[in-house]
Amino acid sequence: MDNLLEKWKSSQELINVRRERRILICKGLSLSGGLFLLVFGTLSVIEQRFIMGAILLGATSIGLVNLYILKISNKVERSVFVLNGIIFVLTFTLLYSGGVDNTGILWIYPLFAITLFINRFWFAAAMSGSFILLCGLFLLTPLSQFLQADYSQVIAIRFVLTLLALSAICLVALYSEEYAYKLVLKLHDNEIHRVAFYDSLTGLPNRWSFQQNFARILQQRHKDQFTALLYIDLDNFKFVNDNYGHEVGDKLLIHFGKRLSESVRIDTTDEDLAVDLSDDIARLAGDEFVVILKELESPQDAEIVAKRILNLFQGGYNVDGNIYPVYASLGISVCPSDTSTDIELVRYADAAMYKAKRKGNNNFQFFDNETANELSERQNIETGLKRAVEKQDFSLVYQPIFSGETKEIVAIEALLRCHSVELAGYGPDVFIPVAESIGLIKALDEWVLNNAIKDFTLIREATGFEGKLSINISGVELLDENFPQKVKAIVESYNLPCSLIDIEVTETALVPDNPIVIKVLNEFASKGFSLSLDDFGTGYTSFNQLILYPATNLKIDRSFINDLFSDDESLAKVVKTIHDLAKIYQLNVIAEGVETQQQLEYLQNIGCECIQGYFLSQPVDKMGLIELLSTTH
Repeated sequence: MDNLLEKWKSSQELINVRRERRILICKGLSLSGGLFLLVFGTLSVIEQRFIMGAILLGATSIGLVNLYILKISNKVERSVFVLNGIIFVLTFTLLYSGGVDNTGILWIYPLFAITLFINRFWFAAAMSGSFILLCGLFLLTPLSQFLQADYSQVIAIRFVLTLLALSAICLVALYSEEYAYKLVLKLHDNEIHRVAFYDSLTGLPNRWSFQQNFARILQQRHKDQFTALLYIDLDNFKFVNDNYGHEVGDKLLIHFGKRLSESVRIDTTDEDLAVDLSDDIARLAGDEFVVILKELESPQDAEIVAKRILNLFQGGYNVDGNIYPVYASLGISVCPSDTSTDIELVRYADAAMYKAKRKGNNNFQFFDNETANELSERQNIETGLKRAVEKQDFSLVYQPIFSGETKEIVAIEALLRCHSVELAGYGPDVFIPVAESIGLIKALDEWVLNNAIKDFTLIREATGFEGKLSINISGVELLDENFPQKVKAIVESYNLPCSLIDIEVTETALVPDNPIVIKVLNEFASKGFSLSLDDFGTGYTSFNQLILYPATNLKIDRSFINDLFSDDESLAKVVKTIHDLAKIYQLNVIAEGVETQQQLEYLQNIGCECIQGYFLSQPVDKMGLIELLSTTH
């Protein structure tokens, strides 16, 4: 958008420069011409040529008034009209009277040139033609007898021919300037169009262009044919950006854009009959692309193209011989089977794409009743969240974290609950990602921070509890450099030391080598907060990368705890492996999701520092926690 604005400003500047140049010429001619006419008008009066003097002085007055009006209004077209009138009157006055010794005709040449250069090319051409025609009529026909001056036939012919030559020279110069100006302006307009309607990285149509094109295609669709929309999202693209750099990520997108254009064809296994549809491809944003398939005989025809696209990602995506772990999820909506409106088709294809994503790498899904129900569910969650944020319809529960050795409560984790009717039965694992996607997560984080720390103060006063409070924050906050100071201010407003607060972030929220994320985490550590990595093992963080983060605790994801006694021996060993490696890096391990005595005993036997799960305690509200802490401390 900034690039588009710059291009538009550049074109406007070009137009303004040309206009200012024309204004400057008019001002200069008005001033110099006015002074010139003042001198010769005064001389004419002194020499008792009163009519000529009056005409020249009148033209001087009009010219100076015109200069003043132009200066205060900058309305150049009106000024040019006045100057044309003055020049026309002066020209035919000089032609009629001849001036002194018939030399007035010589002053017509510069006046003629001036009137050409202050006008646009086509108007100047029309004026010069009319001007020469009138002069020819008065000089080369019997009308010459009505002139006061006496011109010979030779002088008359020479005058007309000179005007023709002067006109040709001036018009060629004017045309060259006009052509160059229009060419530059056209280039600017083409560039503005390219920036406005095409993606700067891949060269494909952008979201705006796609929206216009898609609406037009649906309007022109034949009733007996189908139009399909393919919504493509690249899985693991963020991983490539984070681990290989944005240059590699951009190269991958450019490469995919070209291969997508080459591969998108409809119908047929016969390549000679395939139809190129590259004009109906667009990059919406980031790693999201769309393809419009029109004039289909049946919705199933879209499946041919979908499979061809997914084949590009078999075994990863190949860019110049380098294989990257990038795949595609593809959703398909069809007009009129699903809906006939462009906005809903995009929404439906997007929903089908997310369904494909949940099924694993390299999948496509048509929009169907199940997806429609999921989309409706998502809309209900969004509505419920918005109402809940507006009404502050939330509460907190607290799940204790126990020492693996003594089974004493050493920390409590604040967990958010929402009481909106639309969110009945949905937990944070469902509505938190939705809140992140619709921009409500910061409001939720702020509410949790304030209320959890307020409750923690009351719990400590009521029970004497000396353990820590663990608060989950979203990955969005890790990109806000001011966030650690905001949290510190809230904690200190309740007269608590920051060392009692454990900031918990999911491993998947961490962006490797992102300097802002690392800075924010280090800022938390410098203020005395401890840091826990939640759901460890579900993301891409290696133990070597943990050196980058000031982590204190690792929380092993509950899925690994569930696999402790799996028949698959490799799964059963994951927890101990993580625990042993964590010890090398001097990190405490918290096992979450412990639900059986057998799991508890195993974790105690390997020396797991902390344990959390329903087997020891379910989440309880503030009063329930006070009662629990009162009986155990």
